[in-house]
Amino acid sequence: MQEKDLIKYIKGETNPNESKSIIEWIRSDGKHQKRFNVLKAKYIASHLDSLNHIDTDLPYKRFSNKNKKKKIYYYPTAAILILLPLFAWYLFTYSENNTLVDTNNLFHFDTKNIVTKYGDQETIVLPDGSIAVLNSNSRLTYSKKFSDSTRTVTLVGEAFFDIKRDTTKPFIVKTEHLNVRVLGTSFNVKSYPNDENIETTLVTGKVEVLQKSYKSPILLTPSQRAIFDKRKNDIAIDNVDTQKAVAWRQGKLVFDKTPLKQVVLDLKRKYNVEFVIESDSLLNYKYTGEFDNLSLEEVLKLFKLSSSINYKYKNNKIMLNSE
Repeated sequence: MQEKDLIKYIKGETNPNESKSIIEWIRSDGKHQKRFNVLKAKYIASHLDSLNHIDTDLPYKRFSNKNKKKKIYYYPTAAILILLPLFAWYLFTYSENNTLVDTNNLFHFDTKNIVTKYGDQETIVLPDGSIAVLNSNSRLTYSKKFSDSTRTVTLVGEAFFDIKRDTTKPFIVKTEHLNVRVLGTSFNVKSYPNDENIETTLVTGKVEVLQKSYKSPILLTPSQRAIFDKRKNDIAIDNVDTQKAVAWRQGKLVFDKTPLKQVVLDLKRKYNVEFVIESDSLLNYKYTGEFDNLSLEEVLKLFKLSSSINYKYKNNKIMLNSE
């Protein structure tokens, strides 16, 4: 990974795909984690060091009580000398445990970035008391204090939202290709960079799906799902079983005539293992089945029993082919 790309991520200037790629690179190796942490520490130190250039003679010139005022303006520099060793200790302590240190949270006090690993979930209480449940390999970004006019969050991945009603302040979920706008409701948004579709499923209330290609928002009613096809730049609406759509919150994976390419992406996020579809005939195969808190080995055995799919392990990957 090039240093300029890491600096771009540290500065918060990467797009969702770039961020995902960098996070996966950091987590893939402890050496990558340490390299990132050192680079982040140097970057922050260089910015903190700019405080040293404050004109400490300025208060001396302006006020008669010269010595007292000068001492006040030495405090930022002293604070840097104290904080930097602690900051470095924090980075290296956590990197030893191969944990991704989200240093944006340490110095960007107005924004929170919550990132989940493969197989993990996290429940988040948002500033207005609304609840978000973040699925694995996802990121939710939001302000620690919402503005006076909107409540906006940015999602990469999947999350279930239970939003407190506020008719004066709409809640907006921003994704890579579309936005979801609500006043108070519960719904699910699935927007992973590698997926072909973005899905919004309404459980209760009403939501508006906004996409720049459409002049008017699309209004969903309960049990409806909006599917945005990234390749076709088009939205389709269908009716779904909402309990199945949000079953991932209970550790379940439910597939209903789901393309195998999508199935293996969901399995990768849950079990942190790479799948390779070897048979061309499986590229268009659609799978129906339910995995209720099963181990990876149990999932693979069920695959084999319930379909014509066979599997084998090769180079820490699971190779799928047709029998």
